[in-house]
Amino acid sequence: MKYYGKTSLSSVLKLMLDSLIVIGFIVYLLILRKALVTGQVNLLNAKNIITCILFVLGGFALLCVMYYLRCIMNSLVKATPFINQNVESLKNVASSCFVISICYVINFFINNQYLNFKLIEIDVKGIHTDIEFIIFFFAGCFTLVLSKVFKQAIEVKEENDFTV
Repeated sequence: MKYYGKTSLSSVLKLMLDSLIVIGFIVYLLILRKALVTGQVNLLNAKNIITCILFVLGGFALLCVMYYLRCIMNSLVKATPFINQNVESLKNVASSCFVISICYVINFFINNQYLNFKLIEIDVKGIHTDIEFIIFFFAGCFTLVLSKVFKQAIEVKEENDFTV
């Protein structure tokens, strides 16, 4: 199986990300419309305003994660993975993951979710957890480290190109 190039796993992932970005944006707008336009959320309540702001920030950050991953997949389809644009994209993915993590933590306390905190719960509806913020925090850390690895790989590649 090819991992990068025109007919590869990267091209399939890029198509999937294209679809997810479009579907995600539409769902994001529909949720905002339902909450704000139809008056389901009382915007006179400070807690509701903060929750809406957190949803807007977190949702936008998630769309950014998908967009920057799409940029990385696009470079893999072109068979040019070690470029500075990918380093920047990885840094942006990490920043977006940290924003999502912070939004989760603030929401956790603003909406008193800590009162019903469950590390993991299994019931008839499935498996649930209240530690999503940790997942995004570690994803951000991992992606930040990966950006440094890519940067070093670019430096080594450029050094080798000059040697030849």
